[in-house]
Amino acid sequence: MFNNCNKKMFGLAGQTVDTYGLDKTGQIKYSFDTFGFREGNDYNVHPKFVFFGASTLAGIGVHEQKRFSRYFENSWNFGLCGNYIDEESIINYFTFKKLNLSDTKIVFCWKNNDPVALLDMINRLPNNVYHCVTTKLDREKTCLYPKNLDYDVSKTHWGPITHQKFYKLLCYFLK
Repeated sequence: MFNNCNKKMFGLAGQTVDTYGLDKTGQIKYSFDTFGFREGNDYNVHPKFVFFGASTLAGIGVHEQKRFSRYFENSWNFGLCGNYIDEESIINYFTFKKLNLSDTKIVFCWKNNDPVALLDMINRLPNNVYHCVTTKLDREKTCLYPKNLDYDVSKTHWGPITHQKFYKLLCYFLK
């Protein structure tokens, strides 16, 4: 495996906190694995899907079991939350690639809504990577995020219903 390049999240490796990022409610427990990612990844199985990206992906304000990536069989979620930049997801991706796991679909969930900057980041990745974005792009293997149906406990991110809808959208998108 590899360590999260986001220093703040990696600093919480092996710990559980009751507030993180924009969620200050204390209603959700955020447990971080030994690599500094939010718990839920089973590193003993070969993943069919691996997700990189933003705090929505990390599931801010949503119980770990209700994040969309949990609906996928054998998936790993490397969502970043708190203070991070999209560049860190790219760094984590290239570190992940050194594991040489074949037959794994890679999905990036971007927070950046500037089309020029977004395309610049996307073009740094291989063509077989899928992308979920906030703004329409004329590019293959790219889909728009769904409209928000509910909110998390902090009222700042998607709630569990939207996570489930996103899972269904991704099932169609990743066929």
